[in-house]
Amino acid sequence: MLKVNLNKIMNELYATTDYFARIPHPEEPNFEEEYHGTVIDPDGNNRTLKNERDSWLAGVKEITDYLDNSKPCRFLDVGCGLGWLLSYLDDKWDKNGVEISEFAHKSASRFGNVHCGTLDNYNKTGFDIIIMNHVIEHLEDPISTLKKIKNMINPNGTFIIGTPDFDCGAARRYGDGFRLLHDPTHISLFSCDSMHRCLRDLGFKIKKVEFPYFDTPWFNKENVEKILKKERISPPYYGSNMTFFCGVK
Repeated sequence: MLKVNLNKIMNELYATTDYFARIPHPEEPNFEEEYHGTVIDPDGNNRTLKNERDSWLAGVKEITDYLDNSKPCRFLDVGCGLGWLLSYLDDKWDKNGVEISEFAHKSASRFGNVHCGTLDNYNKTGFDIIIMNHVIEHLEDPISTLKKIKNMINPNGTFIIGTPDFDCGAARRYGDGFRLLHDPTHISLFSCDSMHRCLRDLGFKIKKVEFPYFDTPWFNKENVEKILKKERISPPYYGSNMTFFCGVK
Protein backbone atom coordinates (compact mmCIF):
# COMPACT_ATOMS: atom_id res chain seq x y z
CA MET A 1 0.00 0.00 0.00
CA LEU A 2 1.16 3.54 -0.73
CA LYS A 3 1.87 5.77 2.26
CA VAL A 4 0.60 9.17 1.19
CA ASN A 5 -1.54 10.56 4.07
CA LEU A 6 -4.64 10.19 1.95
CA ASN A 7 -7.01 12.18 4.15
CA LYS A 8 -4.66 15.17 4.24
CA ILE A 9 -4.27 15.10 0.46
CA MET A 10 -7.99 15.00 -0.17
CA ASN A 11 -8.69 17.78 2.36
CA GLU A 12 -6.16 19.93 0.52
CA LEU A 13 -7.95 19.19 -2.77
CA TYR A 14 -11.09 20.89 -1.43
CA ALA A 15 -9.12 24.06 -0.81
CA THR A 16 -8.08 24.35 -4.47
CA THR A 17 -9.71 24.55 -7.88
CA ASP A 18 -7.83 21.42 -8.95
CA TYR A 19 -9.79 18.42 -10.19
CA PHE A 20 -7.54 15.70 -8.82
CA ALA A 21 -4.67 15.11 -6.44
CA ARG A 22 -1.46 13.87 -8.03
CA ILE A 23 0.64 11.39 -6.10
CA PRO A 24 4.04 10.11 -7.25
CA HIS A 25 4.44 6.73 -8.87
CA PRO A 26 7.20 4.75 -7.18
CA GLU A 27 8.43 3.18 -10.41
CA GLU A 28 7.72 2.94 -14.13
CA PRO A 29 4.24 1.38 -14.50
CA ASN A 30 4.00 -2.01 -16.16
CA PHE A 31 0.57 -3.10 -17.39
CA GLU A 32 1.60 -6.42 -18.88
CA GLU A 33 1.12 -9.97 -17.54
CA GLU A 34 1.98 -9.12 -13.94
CA TYR A 35 -0.90 -6.62 -14.03
CA HIS A 36 -3.54 -8.50 -16.03
CA GLY A 37 -2.51 -12.09 -15.35
CA THR A 38 -1.97 -13.64 -11.92
CA VAL A 39 -2.00 -10.92 -9.28
CA ILE A 40 -2.13 -10.45 -5.52
CA ASP A 41 -5.18 -8.43 -4.44
CA PRO A 42 -5.31 -5.98 -1.50
CA ASP A 43 -6.31 -8.82 0.85
CA GLY A 44 -3.25 -10.90 -0.09
CA ASN A 45 -5.16 -13.39 -2.25
CA ASN A 46 -3.61 -14.79 -5.44
CA ARG A 47 -6.01 -14.31 -8.35
CA THR A 48 -5.90 -15.26 -12.01
CA LEU A 49 -7.79 -12.47 -13.76
CA LYS A 50 -8.31 -14.32 -17.06
CA ASN A 51 -10.59 -16.70 -15.13
CA GLU A 52 -12.72 -13.93 -13.62
CA ARG A 53 -14.85 -12.78 -16.54
CA ASP A 54 -18.20 -13.55 -14.89
CA SER A 55 -17.31 -11.98 -11.54
CA TRP A 56 -15.82 -8.94 -13.31
CA LEU A 57 -19.04 -8.41 -15.25
CA ALA A 58 -21.09 -8.87 -12.07
CA GLY A 59 -19.10 -6.01 -10.58
CA VAL A 60 -20.12 -3.54 -13.33
CA LYS A 61 -23.85 -4.26 -13.35
CA GLU A 62 -24.65 -0.54 -13.48
CA ILE A 63 -22.88 -0.46 -16.87
CA THR A 64 -24.22 -3.73 -18.30
CA ASP A 65 -27.76 -2.68 -17.29
CA TYR A 66 -27.30 0.52 -19.28
CA LEU A 67 -26.00 -1.39 -22.29
CA ASP A 68 -28.88 -3.88 -22.05
CA ASN A 69 -31.27 -0.95 -22.46
CA SER A 70 -29.36 0.61 -25.37
CA LYS A 71 -29.68 -0.15 -29.05
CA PRO A 72 -26.59 -1.63 -30.72
CA CYS A 73 -24.39 1.24 -31.86
CA ARG A 74 -20.81 2.41 -32.37
CA PHE A 75 -19.11 1.60 -29.06
CA LEU A 76 -15.64 2.31 -27.65
CA ASP A 77 -14.12 0.94 -24.44
CA VAL A 78 -11.06 2.99 -23.47
CA GLY A 79 -8.72 0.84 -21.40
CA CYS A 80 -10.68 -2.29 -22.23
CA GLY A 81 -8.31 -4.63 -20.37
CA LEU A 82 -8.91 -8.29 -21.15
CA GLY A 83 -12.01 -7.35 -23.14
CA TRP A 84 -14.76 -8.60 -20.84
CA LEU A 85 -17.10 -5.71 -21.58
CA LEU A 86 -16.59 -6.12 -25.33
CA SER A 87 -17.30 -9.83 -24.92
CA TYR A 88 -20.61 -8.99 -23.21
CA LEU A 89 -21.97 -7.30 -26.36
CA ASP A 90 -23.18 -9.32 -29.34
CA ASP A 91 -22.04 -8.83 -32.92
CA LYS A 92 -24.82 -6.34 -33.69
CA TRP A 93 -22.64 -3.77 -31.99
CA ASP A 94 -19.73 -1.97 -33.67
CA LYS A 95 -17.28 -2.92 -30.91
CA ASN A 96 -14.02 -1.01 -30.47
CA GLY A 97 -11.41 -0.77 -27.76
CA VAL A 98 -8.15 0.90 -26.79
CA GLU A 99 -5.69 -0.96 -24.55
CA ILE A 100 -2.11 -0.05 -23.66
CA SER A 101 -1.13 -3.56 -22.55
CA GLU A 102 0.07 -5.97 -25.22
CA PHE A 103 -0.80 -8.87 -22.91
CA ALA A 104 -4.39 -7.70 -22.38
CA HIS A 105 -4.75 -6.71 -26.04
CA LYS A 106 -4.26 -10.34 -27.12
CA SER A 107 -7.33 -11.29 -25.10
CA ALA A 108 -9.47 -8.24 -25.90
CA SER A 109 -8.89 -8.37 -29.66
CA ARG A 110 -10.92 -11.60 -29.80
CA PHE A 111 -14.03 -9.56 -29.06
CA GLY A 112 -13.71 -6.39 -31.14
CA ASN A 113 -11.50 -3.98 -33.03
CA VAL A 114 -8.91 -3.16 -30.38
CA HIS A 115 -6.09 -0.64 -30.80
CA CYS A 116 -2.95 -1.56 -28.84
CA GLY A 117 -1.61 1.72 -27.52
CA THR A 118 -2.86 4.87 -25.87
CA LEU A 119 -5.70 7.19 -26.77
CA ASP A 120 -3.15 9.80 -27.85
CA ASN A 121 -2.51 7.97 -31.14
CA TYR A 122 -6.07 6.78 -31.70
CA ASN A 123 -7.91 9.11 -34.05
CA LYS A 124 -11.32 7.56 -34.69
CA THR A 125 -14.45 9.56 -33.85
CA GLY A 126 -18.21 9.30 -34.16
CA PHE A 127 -18.93 7.02 -31.23
CA ASP A 128 -22.37 6.71 -29.67
CA ILE A 129 -21.15 5.26 -26.36
CA ILE A 130 -17.67 5.65 -24.91
CA ILE A 131 -16.73 3.93 -21.67
CA MET A 132 -13.61 4.58 -19.60
CA ASN A 133 -13.96 2.45 -16.48
CA HIS A 134 -11.20 2.63 -13.86
CA VAL A 135 -8.66 4.17 -16.22
CA ILE A 136 -8.51 7.87 -15.39
CA GLU A 137 -6.82 7.28 -12.03
CA HIS A 138 -3.85 5.77 -13.94
CA LEU A 139 -3.31 8.76 -16.25
CA GLU A 140 -0.61 11.41 -16.02
CA ASP A 141 -2.81 13.91 -17.87
CA PRO A 142 -6.45 12.95 -17.31
CA ILE A 143 -7.86 16.32 -18.35
CA SER A 144 -6.50 16.22 -21.90
CA THR A 145 -7.85 12.68 -22.23
CA LEU A 146 -11.33 13.79 -21.19
CA LYS A 147 -11.19 16.68 -23.64
CA LYS A 148 -10.28 14.31 -26.47
CA ILE A 149 -13.05 11.88 -25.54
CA LYS A 150 -15.62 14.68 -25.62
CA ASN A 151 -14.67 15.36 -29.24
CA MET A 152 -14.99 11.67 -30.13
CA ILE A 153 -18.64 11.35 -29.04
CA ASN A 154 -21.63 11.98 -31.28
CA PRO A 155 -23.91 14.87 -30.19
CA ASN A 156 -26.51 12.53 -28.65
CA GLY A 157 -23.93 10.07 -27.38
CA THR A 158 -23.09 8.91 -23.87
CA PHE A 159 -19.85 8.90 -21.91
CA ILE A 160 -19.56 6.53 -18.95
CA ILE A 161 -16.64 6.96 -16.58
CA GLY A 162 -15.88 4.99 -13.44
CA THR A 163 -13.15 5.67 -10.89
CA PRO A 164 -12.57 5.32 -7.15
CA ASP A 165 -13.74 8.09 -4.84
CA PHE A 166 -10.61 8.69 -2.78
CA ASP A 167 -12.62 10.79 -0.33
CA CYS A 168 -15.42 8.27 0.27
CA GLY A 169 -16.45 6.93 3.67
CA ALA A 170 -14.09 3.95 3.56
CA ALA A 171 -11.20 6.18 2.47
CA ARG A 172 -11.91 8.54 5.37
CA ARG A 173 -12.15 5.68 7.85
CA TYR A 174 -9.07 3.76 6.69
CA GLY A 175 -6.82 6.49 5.28
CA ASP A 176 -3.76 4.89 3.72
CA GLY A 177 -5.38 1.49 4.35
CA PHE A 178 -8.03 2.29 1.71
CA ARG A 179 -7.93 -0.74 -0.59
CA LEU A 180 -7.90 1.26 -3.81
CA LEU A 181 -4.47 2.65 -2.92
CA HIS A 182 -3.16 -0.91 -3.25
CA ASP A 183 -2.49 -0.33 -6.95
CA PRO A 184 0.65 1.84 -7.21
CA THR A 185 -0.37 2.96 -10.70
CA HIS A 186 -3.25 4.98 -9.18
CA ILE A 187 -1.62 8.38 -9.43
CA SER A 188 -4.50 10.81 -10.19
CA LEU A 189 -6.98 10.77 -7.32
CA PHE A 190 -10.47 12.23 -7.71
CA SER A 191 -13.19 12.81 -5.16
CA CYS A 192 -16.89 12.72 -5.96
CA ASP A 193 -17.01 16.50 -5.69
CA SER A 194 -14.00 17.09 -7.90
CA MET A 195 -15.21 14.68 -10.58
CA HIS A 196 -18.56 16.47 -10.72
CA ARG A 197 -16.75 19.81 -11.15
CA CYS A 198 -14.35 18.40 -13.72
CA LEU A 199 -16.96 16.86 -15.98
CA ARG A 200 -19.24 19.91 -15.89
CA ASP A 201 -16.40 22.35 -16.55
CA LEU A 202 -15.25 20.29 -19.55
CA GLY A 203 -18.71 20.39 -21.13
CA PHE A 204 -20.24 17.09 -20.07
CA LYS A 205 -23.83 16.94 -18.85
CA ILE A 206 -24.08 14.54 -15.91
CA LYS A 207 -27.22 12.42 -16.24
CA LYS A 208 -26.78 10.19 -13.20
CA VAL A 209 -24.13 8.84 -10.83
CA GLU A 210 -24.07 5.27 -9.53
CA PHE A 211 -22.09 3.88 -6.61
CA PRO A 212 -21.84 0.17 -7.46
CA TYR A 213 -21.97 -2.06 -4.42
CA PHE A 214 -25.31 -3.59 -3.41
CA ASP A 215 -25.80 -5.37 -6.76
CA THR A 216 -22.22 -6.64 -6.88
CA PRO A 217 -20.47 -9.71 -5.43
CA TRP A 218 -18.70 -7.37 -2.97
CA PHE A 219 -21.88 -6.90 -0.90
CA ASN A 220 -21.81 -9.81 1.49
CA LYS A 221 -21.78 -10.54 5.21
CA GLU A 222 -18.01 -10.98 5.35
CA ASN A 223 -17.29 -7.52 3.96
CA VAL A 224 -19.93 -5.84 6.12
CA GLU A 225 -18.39 -7.44 9.21
CA LYS A 226 -14.93 -6.27 8.15
CA ILE A 227 -16.04 -2.63 8.03
CA LEU A 228 -17.38 -2.99 11.58
CA LYS A 229 -14.09 -4.40 12.83
CA LYS A 230 -11.94 -1.86 10.96
CA GLU A 231 -9.35 -4.33 9.78
CA ARG A 232 -6.05 -3.04 8.41
CA ILE A 233 -7.23 -2.87 4.77
CA SER A 234 -10.67 -1.53 3.94
CA PRO A 235 -13.11 -4.06 2.48
CA PRO A 236 -15.16 -3.24 -0.61
CA TYR A 237 -17.79 -0.80 0.58
CA TYR A 238 -20.57 1.44 -0.69
CA GLY A 239 -19.25 4.66 -2.18
CA SER A 240 -15.70 3.46 -2.80
CA ASN A 241 -16.35 3.44 -6.56
CA MET A 242 -18.40 5.94 -8.57
CA THR A 243 -19.73 5.71 -12.12
CA PHE A 244 -20.86 8.81 -14.00
CA PHE A 245 -23.22 8.65 -16.99
CA CYS A 246 -22.84 11.77 -19.11
CA GLY A 247 -24.06 13.42 -22.25
CA VAL A 248 -22.26 16.23 -24.07
CA LYS A 249 -23.46 19.83 -23.99
